[in-house]
Amino acid sequence: MSHRRDFITGTAGTLGAFALAPVGRIANSMEAEPALDEWLGTELRRLGTSADAATLAEDEAFWARIRRAYALHPGIVNLDHGWTNPTPRAAVDEVARGARDLESLPADRLPRVWEEVTTTKVRAALAEAMGVPPAEIALVRNATEALDTVLLGLPLAAGDEIVCSAHDYYAMLDALEQRRARDGVVLRMVRPPVPAPSLDALTETYEAVIGPRTKLVLLTHPSNLTGQLLPVARITAAAHRVGAEVVVDGAQSLGLATESVASLGVDYYGASVHKWLGGPVGLGVLWMRPAHVTKVWPLIPPGPGTEGMGRFEWIGTSPEYVNPAVLPALQLHETLGAERKAARLRYLETYWRTKAAAALPNARFYTAAGGTMSCGLCTIELPGTDPKPVQRRLLERDRVLVQAMGNARAPEIRGLRVSPNVYTTPAELDRFVAALKAAAG
Repeated sequence: MSHRRDFITGTAGTLGAFALAPVGRIANSMEAEPALDEWLGTELRRLGTSADAATLAEDEAFWARIRRAYALHPGIVNLDHGWTNPTPRAAVDEVARGARDLESLPADRLPRVWEEVTTTKVRAALAEAMGVPPAEIALVRNATEALDTVLLGLPLAAGDEIVCSAHDYYAMLDALEQRRARDGVVLRMVRPPVPAPSLDALTETYEAVIGPRTKLVLLTHPSNLTGQLLPVARITAAAHRVGAEVVVDGAQSLGLATESVASLGVDYYGASVHKWLGGPVGLGVLWMRPAHVTKVWPLIPPGPGTEGMGRFEWIGTSPEYVNPAVLPALQLHETLGAERKAARLRYLETYWRTKAAAALPNARFYTAAGGTMSCGLCTIELPGTDPKPVQRRLLERDRVLVQAMGNARAPEIRGLRVSPNVYTTPAELDRFVAALKAAAG
């Protein structure tokens, strides 16, 4: 499947005598530590059914071994993986190797990497991680580009309504406000309760504003502001009952959600690969139901005759060497599995929440406890404090990185978002809670 402009494939034939560097080597996702992939496979086979995901979540020796696949900053406790995950050392090495190789002869390497690796191996591996056919995804640069393709490209008329939330990602709301100014659409913005008492309450919040003029519903799964998971399938059913379509921002769930994208029942789905799939920065993915492909306008016009999801992939010349480096990260993700990763993050969330609640009895959590309400991403508010100076103090004094949350659209959000990774240790979380207590005092 080829979706780049003709000049790319044309140059490949002319310069085909030059051999592409052996990118096949990156199939071993643990080149930086050759024994790790073998150990991981052996260990998971040994555990088998004797240790379910919840039990393995507490096995610190296991996750310490996984940590060795990464070259992490030695002086910072990173609890801001909700922005972007570090990518494995093998992926970093592949970015560097790929850049050197591509820049040695870019007129040859650009088209060959696309044809021989990106549109074949990377597309197939990413589609498998999502549980969808490879032909149903477009490879883009990030979740913002993926979702803006739908938000700005779906045909709508003045007076058509889009349902969204004050807790959606700011870039998506920026796009919707531009659409309102340009086309006269109406934004019906919900304001979910914080914390939401139940998934039923969240469903009812959306159902109350979905009506006969609703054409599109934007759902963020979960919210980057609060960590709240949404009952996507239930809200989607309500939207479909009135003939509306649903687009899901899966930036914070792809790589952790155990259900496939196709099983959600939605119409469009966009995500970044640099979050919980652990790829290097520079690749995102857009999925949509095949019936919708021809009616959505691409952000950048594709070449004449371009069909299918390739209509949304053309961006001009880009750093193609980034894409093959996703393969080591996807291999590690596939071996670990979303269920094990999600269980580990829920365990770590429960661990630090319990400690923080005991140390700071006035603290407020933006999601209710329990596996159905969040998945490792949690925001804590210290009443009476401004989260931004607290965030700066934690980083500068205690060398702990979290994210201060809140914006003009959601002034009720005034907290610190805490997002560990699977390799985060309880000792690091103890350090964070102690620093937070000191900052609150």
